[in-house]
Amino acid sequence: MPLNFRSELDPLSPYRPPRAANEAAAERGAEGYVKLTSNELSFGPLPEAEAALAEALPRANRYPDRYVASLREEVVSANSGSTFENILVGNGSSEILLNLLQLVERPGEVIFPWPSFGLYASIGTTLGLKSTKVPLTDDHEIEPEALLSAVTDDTRAVIVSNPNNPTGTYLTLDEVRALAEALPDNVLLILDEAYQEFVSDPAYSGSHELALERENVVCVRTFSKAHGLAGFRVGYGIAGQRVADYVERVRFPFSVNLAAQVAASASMRARDEIEARARFVMGERDRIQDAFREASLNYIPSQGNFVLVHTGPEIFERGRVLVREGDPLGYPGWSRVTVGDSGENDRVIRALGGA
Repeated sequence: MPLNFRSELDPLSPYRPPRAANEAAAERGAEGYVKLTSNELSFGPLPEAEAALAEALPRANRYPDRYVASLREEVVSANSGSTFENILVGNGSSEILLNLLQLVERPGEVIFPWPSFGLYASIGTTLGLKSTKVPLTDDHEIEPEALLSAVTDDTRAVIVSNPNNPTGTYLTLDEVRALAEALPDNVLLILDEAYQEFVSDPAYSGSHELALERENVVCVRTFSKAHGLAGFRVGYGIAGQRVADYVERVRFPFSVNLAAQVAASASMRARDEIEARARFVMGERDRIQDAFREASLNYIPSQGNFVLVHTGPEIFERGRVLVREGDPLGYPGWSRVTVGDSGENDRVIRALGGA
């Protein structure tokens, strides 16, 4: 008699990077490709992070700090009003999302806008939660009233990617606060802020204060984007002490490795350098969007380190630039273009010459 598995897992499939063969070539620097598919930063770790890694290398034979204390302390320093007991840590922000959804009761559902980050649905399914996708507006924006209308007695959590991936649209802090206040107290509001460093609107900032005010609000962030540490897999979150306590109970021991801890701590201390990197990306994002407009291509004005444009990836590939095709993102016929360094963005713009 064969092994039996949970039937709700049947629709899931392993994550497969887009255009894998060409991506492998780009990773090796072969064939002249540049890789602008995964919203990574085109720069490596800051020199401060590299120095911390070199110092930590002789200690690689020891387990890392179970409590990730140094990183938690740096997060506290960067987020006024928070304490050590408010900080969540994880093997990327993805682990924190997983751990948060492990806390909620079952059966139940998790609600999120759509299209958005595909991991929300797969985590929910893996944990036995139903996924309810609420369509974006015709302007590709998150509609808080639509999210609230979808809430039922079975709703356990609402996840908002803010800014949203793949559209780059966002909610202001006032809109997020209104959403939080209108949600039932027993529904967890998870703010996935992977791209928060790239938002230029001052009306966006301050979500961590909301998370400290309300027990059912959590903001989750990553070092994979502005900090350029995607390869080390480290993220953090800010929540009330009760939520943080339960997240720590389910977190896998030593899930944040030594290299991730020391590199992220050093990078968090170098706030001015990270802000400068983010400003550079914002300026280059404007340059790419101007080029799309001049080429008469429809695009969604973005507050992330990427731009979603209404054209296929083939335009960019003729310039040996790999971008994320829109079909698996819920935008068939579109492409998501990561903002790279100046040279990479020049190639993106030159590829538009025959558009």
